[in-house]
Amino acid sequence: MRHAVGIGIGAIAALLLVAVPPTHAQQGSEHLGVVSLQVAHQPHDAVLPWNRGAEETLRGNAIVVGNGLLLTTADLIKDATLIEVRKLGRYPNYQAETILVDYELDLAMLRVTDDGFWSGLMPMRLSTDPVEQNRFIISRWRSNGRFEQGSGEVVDLRTTRSRFGTMEMPVMRATTNMAGLGWSEVMTDRGAVVGLITSHNNQEIQSTASPLLALFVEAAQRQTYEGFTHRGFSWQRLNQAALRRYHGLQEESPGVLVRQVFSGGTGSGLLRKGDILMQLGEHLIDPEGIIAHAIYGPMLFALAINETLGPTLPAVILRDGEIMQLELRRRRFTPEDYRIPSYTSDDPVDYEVFGGLVIQELTLSYLQAWGSNWQERAPRRLLIEYAMHSVREADKPPERIVFVSTVLPDQSNLGYQNLDNAIVTHANGRALTSLAGFREAIEHPADAFHVIELLPGQGRRKMIFDVAEIDEANRRIAQRYGVPDPPASRPVSAR
Repeated sequence: MRHAVGIGIGAIAALLLVAVPPTHAQQGSEHLGVVSLQVAHQPHDAVLPWNRGAEETLRGNAIVVGNGLLLTTADLIKDATLIEVRKLGRYPNYQAETILVDYELDLAMLRVTDDGFWSGLMPMRLSTDPVEQNRFIISRWRSNGRFEQGSGEVVDLRTTRSRFGTMEMPVMRATTNMAGLGWSEVMTDRGAVVGLITSHNNQEIQSTASPLLALFVEAAQRQTYEGFTHRGFSWQRLNQAALRRYHGLQEESPGVLVRQVFSGGTGSGLLRKGDILMQLGEHLIDPEGIIAHAIYGPMLFALAINETLGPTLPAVILRDGEIMQLELRRRRFTPEDYRIPSYTSDDPVDYEVFGGLVIQELTLSYLQAWGSNWQERAPRRLLIEYAMHSVREADKPPERIVFVSTVLPDQSNLGYQNLDNAIVTHANGRALTSLAGFREAIEHPADAFHVIELLPGQGRRKMIFDVAEIDEANRRIAQRYGVPDPPASRPVSAR
């Protein structure tokens, strides 16, 4: 499987750059451009990461984009052990492989190498204007082999965070009369795709609009897929009169305040704290951060960061009373830019079991294990860390949040059983910025005891383990709970 950041995919480029353009499916023949997927997947247990949950089968849809490729959502195929695809709702099933997955966009490209699968199918055209009519048709294949269509109506479009990270993207919200929605149903208007459904709540749906789908397909044609990029700074509205005067702005002047610059992302390295960002690309930014978009209408300005696949993006700022023009380098966050990484799908989760404490680095995937309303159900202190400090600030060293996901009961940890989800700050006097740092610290106890320190306000400040007893305790716990050695291939994220 190929992931999103900086990976060469010349094979995709070769497949997509066939000289003869395909004939597209038309209105009334959407069943020739939509296929059904059956995905077997087995996710990792968030709390006990050496375990996997029961294998499940998910059913969804994919769009035929031509030249042996299918487009679907990343959420559908995450942690997949087998992906099968069926055309026209009929046997046989064909095996598909993942060529490219971008979890931040929630999009994935699949390939079917069996030439027989493509006979009779037609690629779908991706619309350049997904909201021209405000109404659309939803197309999907049911598990009984029946092709089903229903209608829907666009409610609005907004710029919002990706479900799997911090990337901001256009999301189309809509309602439909269709019941029992599942995974990646296809939205069309007059035979052209206008959106791909990514989530739903009864008859309310959210989808990725077709211009972003088209841009993803275009990006996949490049020899190296560098991924879409993140906003590399935090910002503040300037919609209060005194605040605007304080920053030297006239009443009619555009712009928002740059509050903080991150270690990566678009704008990092050039923007400074206190800059007024007035224009991004061709879009003037009003004091509330809104741009007038030709297709989507009023939208948050972050949308403009990924309207182009070019290496730079022009910007106009006000700095120290002087208007300046900059060429911002479009950059995606690297793993080192995150304090709390966005996802761990498809990869083994690293951990350390010490005295029954299951030690991990905090990820968004862990928080999302609390279900669809994880923002309310996940541990409050971990949610605060994610909301306030998920991305590293510029000029600060790499760092991860080290925490105890659970405590495996044992005589060595009596009294420590209620410390699930506690953040660990120090081990044996060493400040912790990674799981690798924890492993290094427990190799060097200061005296006869290991001292594990927690963030204040979590019920206990320190946990003490006897050096003379800990090795035997670790062996006993590993045998009792079936704990294997942690993944040895996982790279060190930060020290």
